[in-house]
Formats: sequence, C-alpha cells, structure tokens
Amino acid sequence: MFSHHKLLEIISGRQKGILSSATRSVLGCMTPLYRTGVWWRNRNYNRAVDNPEVIKRAGVPVISVGNLTTGGTGKTPMVIWISKWLRSQNQRVALISRGYTADLNSSHSRNDEAIELENRLADVPHLQDPDRFAMTQIAVSELESQVIVLDDGFQHRKLWRDLDIVLIDATEPFGFGRLLPRGLLREPINSLSRADIAIVTRANLVPTENQNLILNRIKQANPQLPIALTQTVFTTLLQFDGTQIPVERLNDFSSVFVFCAIGNPQGFQSSLEEAGAKPSGLRTFRDHHEFTREELEQVGAQAQQSGAQAIVCTHKDLVKVGTNRLGGLPVYATLIDVEFVAGENLLTSKLQQVVELIETEDNCQEPS
Repeated sequence: MFSHHKLLEIISGRQKGILSSATRSVLGCMTPLYRTGVWWRNRNYNRAVDNPEVIKRAGVPVISVGNLTTGGTGKTPMVIWISKWLRSQNQRVALISRGYTADLNSSHSRNDEAIELENRLADVPHLQDPDRFAMTQIAVSELESQVIVLDDGFQHRKLWRDLDIVLIDATEPFGFGRLLPRGLLREPINSLSRADIAIVTRANLVPTENQNLILNRIKQANPQLPIALTQTVFTTLLQFDGTQIPVERLNDFSSVFVFCAIGNPQGFQSSLEEAGAKPSGLRTFRDHHEFTREELEQVGAQAQQSGAQAIVCTHKDLVKVGTNRLGGLPVYATLIDVEFVAGENLLTSKLQQVVELIETEDNCQEPS
C-alpha cells in the first residue's frame, strides 16, 4: 500500500521506475470510467437547474467555497475570512460541511476542521452531516441563520447556492492535469463555467509567469470569471494548552520538524519556509488522519533524529495531538489568515450582493 506522499509522487510523474509506471497505467485505465460518471452527473444537474425537487433551496442565501481538485487548497482560512466579513456586516452566519472522518453517531461527532473552526469562529455555529440540505433547515429554523457558508461545496450540486467560489492552489492548480484517479481533478477544468469567482491561493509561492499561466487557463474555461489572488500568512504559533508565541519565533529555531495530515503538505512546508522556518524533515499523513499514539511517538523520534529544535504542524493537526511536546520537543501549530494579493474588491463586491439579497428577503418577511 502506497503512502499518501508516495502516491502523489507517482501520480505527478516525479517517481520513476517500472512499478510507478505500471501504477500510472492502471490508474489511467480507470480514469475514463470516472470521467463518464462525472459527465453524466453534471449533465443531469445542468438539466435540473430549475427543478426544486432535485436542487433544493435553503430558504436563505448560500455561499459555497470549493475547489476542482482533491487535497488542500486553503478552504478553511478562506471560510474563516468570509465568515468574519459577513459577521462584520452583522449577518448571522452558519457553516455547513459534510464532516469527513467525523463519527456522527458518537460523542466524537466533530472532526479536526470543525474543532479548528470552533476555535477561530466562536460566534459562528458549524453543522456537519452528509445531508447538507437538512443542516441548512436546522440552521435557518433553530439557529435563525441569515446566510449559509457551505464548506467544500462545489461538487455538492443538490443544494442551490447564490455564490459559487472556487479555490485554485497556485502550487498545484489543476491536479497534474488529469482527472481522478490518474490525477487529482474531481471534475474537468471547464466546470469553472459554473463558478462565480475563482480565487488563486498561495499565489506568493510561485513565480509571476506561473501565475499568468494559471490565470490564462482559468480564462480559457470561463472568460468572464473574476479572479482574485491570495497568500497564506502565519500570524501566531500555538501550543495545545493554548500558549501562544509570535510567529517570528520560527526564526529562532535552527530547524523544525514538520508533520501534517492535510491535502497539500508540500504547500504547507513551502509556506513555512517563506515565513522563515528551516525544516529538517517532513512526515505526512492522509488528509484528516487520526493519529495513533505510536505514530505520534514516531514523529517525536524522527524529529529528534533530524536535529530539530521544535515540531510544527497545522492547527487542525494540533487539536488531535493532545500534548505540548513530542519526543521531548515543543509542538507548535501555525495559526493562519488569508491576505489578498489582488482582487479583494472582486470578492467583497460579490459578498455585498449576497448581503443585499439577505436584506431584501428580510424586508419581504416583515409584517406590513
């Protein structure tokens, strides 16, 4: 069984050899079946766009934040940014997601992202369930939410959305140019025709010429699509017990060992290096992975062997670690925010249209 990192190396073509070539061939043979399924599904939804029995309306505006590829594109910090903007406009917001890896029938019903969002957005409820329409009805009727932010919603076409935001990671924008399982694309790039705005994340980690190539490819798929560019900014280093230190302290460590269970571990490491960290090693796990005690002990041992002075992970990893130290070394998570490189006004204009829609609906519901 290939590790997550090894599989990405094979799919990307960076891993050479007979076994890797054979694996790519097998995955390539499976891709046409996936492509057909995606085409059929989108065709049916396109035909049912005005059928409320197929595409249901929540009763309040819905903002979807999604992507074209599997893996991390920076959805969580963007969801946080959008939710904070809406709250600044005095709107009652609810977050809704599928809840990957969450055991919805147990007391451990929140996954790592839910706990992270709860910590960062204390005044914004977060509901998780595969039946996201049902969650919208709870948000509206019980929580009196005025607007829904749908996390990872671009492919969830059962729910009508008033604003479709698609994130594209500049460090690996189009899933190696292939659909699953040979590549990382969930659906073809021309599906951007459904989007209302594209946001290129981690734009600062690639040269300007690469940014231009990405923008041109987006415009080929949807010439009228507004495009914004953002970068990830580390704000604080956080320990499990809540202790915080300035992110500039990364420069004080001669080296740090990095581990994470996210969709784009290389992007995380590159952002750390951009912030001044000097990684001595990287241990990756599949997105949303639940660490065992043995695995965490291995991380601590690897960090010690690498000569690192500290261990760094993401916030959603830290909530599952349960300790301030591994292998005798301090463990820190990076708290991150979104910073716009270009096009912030394009997004805020779209969000303002949603706010105006909320106000219009509220006025219509007021008794005469």
